[in-house]
Amino acid sequence: METLCKSCRHVREVVAGTGSVFLLCQLSRTQPSFPKYPPQPVVKCGGYQDTNQMPQRLKLETLADTFAVCRLTAADPIPAWAGGEVVSITRTAEELSIVCSQDRVPQQVAREGDWRCLRVVGPLDFSLVGVLATLSGTLAAAHISLFAISTFQTDYLLVRQVDLAAAVASLVAAGHDVAS
Repeated sequence: METLCKSCRHVREVVAGTGSVFLLCQLSRTQPSFPKYPPQPVVKCGGYQDTNQMPQRLKLETLADTFAVCRLTAADPIPAWAGGEVVSITRTAEELSIVCSQDRVPQQVAREGDWRCLRVVGPLDFSLVGVLATLSGTLAAAHISLFAISTFQTDYLLVRQVDLAAAVASLVAAGHDVAS
């Protein structure tokens, strides 16, 4: 018999040291009416939310700042200028990438500038599926490139300043709310 838990966004699989698999209901952390490990199969549940369902309408806000995407060498230290309201720092074996307010970036730093940022209003649950796919698909259909950043709470989409109006119009036409 099928169980709702297998497709619920609030469930995490827990594998015991013996290899046994248990389904942990994360709603139990904040709502005592939900059992931590529900007896299976579950055929009806007031907290069930399908992992494949995403809110039809996402809320986004346009940040006021203009951003630069910068590239430094992998060995470079994180520079003092890497600051501002939104900053993303990613180090790989090949490079150090920094996204920050373009006004803070020294002239000699390799960068792509004039990016504007659309922030998905969060926090978003980690089990929510398809947020970036939905938004990036909408922008791709409008031939608008993006640079995406994800954080613990939400996602950020950077689009070129010249594409901002078209990006907002495309997202609104797809049913999303975009505040400026």
